[in-house]
Amino acid sequence: MAVVLLLGAGASYGSIGVQPYPPPLGKGLFRDLVARGGVASRLPDKLKQKFEANFEEGMEAYYEYTNGSIMSFQRELAEYLASFRPTAKNVYITLLRELASQRVIYSSLNYDLLFELSAASIGLFTNYSSEYKRGGVRLLKFHGSSNFWPDLPTGMIRNVHISGSGRADIQAQIKPLNQIDTLNKCRLEDSIAPAIAMFAVGKTVKVSPDYVEHQYDLWKTQVIKSSKIFIVGVRVHEIDEHIWSLLGQVKGKITYFGFEGDKGEFEQWKENHKKKNAYFLKSDFENAVSLIRRMIHR
Repeated sequence: MAVVLLLGAGASYGSIGVQPYPPPLGKGLFRDLVARGGVASRLPDKLKQKFEANFEEGMEAYYEYTNGSIMSFQRELAEYLASFRPTAKNVYITLLRELASQRVIYSSLNYDLLFELSAASIGLFTNYSSEYKRGGVRLLKFHGSSNFWPDLPTGMIRNVHISGSGRADIQAQIKPLNQIDTLNKCRLEDSIAPAIAMFAVGKTVKVSPDYVEHQYDLWKTQVIKSSKIFIVGVRVHEIDEHIWSLLGQVKGKITYFGFEGDKGEFEQWKENHKKKNAYFLKSDFENAVSLIRRMIHR
């Protein structure tokens, strides 16, 4: 039976070896987007203030402000997060070397490509599936990813403004790209974006939601079956019911790695769901790796 490991923004931030620097969290993310001089830099001051106070609330306000026209912003966000590169000291590389890929199904809430690039650096390909393939590592990204692009020729859709749509702006097959092709897509496309969730409550996906929802369905199936679930770098944000309500119901043992400031929300979630076999361990990402390895083989 496979072990499930869920990674969040705190893992990428704490992965240490990153060029040019670790992907920022919260307020730092919006500040960096503004500094790039694109869509974020041209927003009204009131909207900027909302983003700076709370990125999720800012994203909701932006969606309303643009009547759902979010392609440019999503593309800008994807390009920024896809630009980070792991160095030889990155903790994702240590993680992949320490844990047997046959036994672990990795999952991530992150849009960046640090996991995939780390895997490639040690000769592993990334398989966005729960099915193990020799020479590969399984990764489920159920909030989408910067490299999840609609399988359409570059420039096929140009000078198009999409707003006020229903469930999806675009519904097409997804072709995961490498980092170089991802960055090129972000720079050359002017009307579409990759399949990434809105960074807001509900995590709505407007590009190819079928593909991203299938990633979630695969993750949900594995989490329900797994006897051991490990969580690193993910805030206990109970409003994200698709994660925390499900984890509150599963039978498997949950081990959560976080800092002292994370403990209150974790313990409240645990109490809310009367979850007996869930445990908080104070640890950063780097030190969590050896603890996970020992617990997997226990």
